[in-house]
Amino acid sequence: MFIAAHALRAPSACRWGLVLALTGLAGAAHAQPEVAGSAPASAAAPASAATPASVPASDAAPVAEGAPAGELDTAAIVEGIQAFYADAQDLKADFEQKYTYKVYGRVQSSAGKVYFKKKNKMRWDYRSPEQKVFVADGKVLWVYEPEQAQVFRRELNSSQLPVALTFMSGEGRLAEEFNAKRLPDPPGGETLVVELVPKRNAGDYQSLRLEVDRKTFAVRSSTVLDPVGNTNHVVFRDVQTNSGLPDGGFRFQVPEGVRVVGEPNR
Repeated sequence: MFIAAHALRAPSACRWGLVLALTGLAGAAHAQPEVAGSAPASAAAPASAATPASVPASDAAPVAEGAPAGELDTAAIVEGIQAFYADAQDLKADFEQKYTYKVYGRVQSSAGKVYFKKKNKMRWDYRSPEQKVFVADGKVLWVYEPEQAQVFRRELNSSQLPVALTFMSGEGRLAEEFNAKRLPDPPGGETLVVELVPKRNAGDYQSLRLEVDRKTFAVRSSTVLDPVGNTNHVVFRDVQTNSGLPDGGFRFQVPEGVRVVGEPNR
């Protein structure tokens, strides 16, 4: 989820390339669609973009406890993060995102809900400041902008799958994809921070900083730095794993009257 959030910023500036999702793999790390017929009454997502059905809080699996984190070294923290997500069949969380444009000194804030499910499925439902939906079923990425009555469609092959998707599916390993460094702990002693720098040129981003729960290793926030100095900071709250998200929430049907825009694979 982490880097995916980096690519999923303002719709007009959406970069297809790698929708790097590792920046928010969410145990914690832009809104909430509804699965057909299962959306809560308060949900305002487009009917054609249904979100995974919500599971009653009493039925949702709590975030699993990990190994105590004492004086862990960097490798142990990375392995803890890896283990947390290896145990998660699906994940959902609320998110708040702040994208800072360095050159203009401008900050764009947004919020919504994110969903991940094995294998290779993700969904970002933006609720504010405007609705938009990002849905990937492992083969196709859809970016739906209701206010513009248009949807972008992008084929995904195995080399383009977001890091977060392969990570959630148990196919990707952080230690193999990134060089990691532990940073000073934030005040309070409840979290740990690691910086991840891709071993291979990632193009759209330069580094990723993850703040993780000291006990569970779930990602509480992620910050992505791109090559020109822009930062994308995402905070994750109310993270739930293994709640039985339905596959229907990761399928997208183009609404009638909506223009489909495609872009050739790079």
